[in-house]
Amino acid sequence: MKKSVITALILAAIAGAWIVSGQFAPKDANGNDKPTASAPAASAPMQVRVAELKAAPRTETVDVTGRTEAARKVAIRAETRGQVAEILAMRGDTVAAGAPIARLRPDDRPAKLAEAKAMLRQRSIEHEAASQLQQKGFRSQTEEAAARARLDAARAVVEQIEIDIAHTTIRAPFSGMLDAGHVELGDYVQVGDIAATVVDLEPILVVGNVTERQVGHIEEGMPAMVRLIDGGERTGIVRFVSPVAEPSTRTYRVEIEVPNPDRTVRDGITAQIEIPISEARAHFVTPSTLTLNDDGAVGVKVVDDTDTVHFLPVEIIADEPGGVWLGGLPETVRLIIVGQEFVVEGESVKPVTGTARISGAGET
Repeated sequence: MKKSVITALILAAIAGAWIVSGQFAPKDANGNDKPTASAPAASAPMQVRVAELKAAPRTETVDVTGRTEAARKVAIRAETRGQVAEILAMRGDTVAAGAPIARLRPDDRPAKLAEAKAMLRQRSIEHEAASQLQQKGFRSQTEEAAARARLDAARAVVEQIEIDIAHTTIRAPFSGMLDAGHVELGDYVQVGDIAATVVDLEPILVVGNVTERQVGHIEEGMPAMVRLIDGGERTGIVRFVSPVAEPSTRTYRVEIEVPNPDRTVRDGITAQIEIPISEARAHFVTPSTLTLNDDGAVGVKVVDDTDTVHFLPVEIIADEPGGVWLGGLPETVRLIIVGQEFVVEGESVKPVTGTARISGAGET
């Protein structure tokens, strides 16, 4: 091939390359060629929505469903036998301590008492004579001791009959309400038969059972709030915490003593017990703001003053219908509420102030 031909082919190739490069060069809005940028432009920081949250006081409570109970409930039993002669208090009556409830027929008890008192007088005279003769040396000391023993026995018989007569009147052991009368006029009762039931509703007890985890936080004397099923609220104190668990449920009995001077709170009403055990400051947030770090720890992402993202681990203290209470955060935080899953710790962001969309105490 001739040298001139080779030169022509090279020039044609160069010209074709120049033409092609002109066809694919970038053009501006007017169709003119646009120079290619030497380096790509830097990306803008990502926008996230943040909310300013401040810690709020929160009281930790032990919540237990319980029931009311009478402070005392006693079945009064007959201490002697006999026929019921009088009914002195009816069911529903309020009785004072020692007030008579029913009275049994005395039968021959007064006659036996008179006989025993007569014997007592005789034994007293015999003992006095034996004592004088023993002092003068006409009776031995053993004879005087025997006379004194007969006197003591006669005195004991009188006392026994007087006690038996006193037991014919059945009395209330304490002030309260007569819940039930188990005997009627004319009934014959034996020793140990139930004659009446008396309940003491002042104060009233509210009883519940707490778990093994909760019982260690409760002590006698702590204040408590009681909400009755009818909507009424009462305050009381913890009166008793059982040291022994119930075998079937492994729970511990707790008694709350609540004043009930008007006796309007009855025995057996369902109640909700709240016992405050501690108070701390916490943040109330929606569960959607929670996230996990690479180690699987639960926490939230916040933005500092330099708009840098940080991951803060948290402790979930409690949950409520509107959100969760978190512990372990600073007093005030700029919480990322939208976009936290798309940014990483240490990244610079562009925060936009928003609303946490919660109704808790931690919202600002």
